[in-house]
Amino acid sequence: MTAQAKNFENGARNSESTVIELNRIVQQAEELLKTLGEEGGAAVEAVRQRVLRTVSQAKGRLADASTRVRGAANNAAQSTDVYVHNNPWKSIAYGAAAGAAIALIATALVRRD
Repeated sequence: MTAQAKNFENGARNSESTVIELNRIVQQAEELLKTLGEEGGAAVEAVRQRVLRTVSQAKGRLADASTRVRGAANNAAQSTDVYVHNNPWKSIAYGAAAGAAIALIATALVRRD
């Protein structure tokens, strides 16, 4: 695996975990807002405003993280395209080997039934 592929994989995992964490935070904040919606008072209103700001910031970060993930996927696609153009016969061999492996697995699964 190339260094670029490893960096993409690590970056995708980090961005993915960030997206999952931000989704969880937004969900918890929205649940808190629903709970606070039933209460009144100045202190509750201050908390409500702070939660709304936090949700807004989290949604902005979530959008940024999603953009980074899409950018990393585009970079991987471009790298693959360059590799295939520079190594067409290797690419064909890898594709044939992958197809043969899938055919063997599928045959083994069909015969087992």
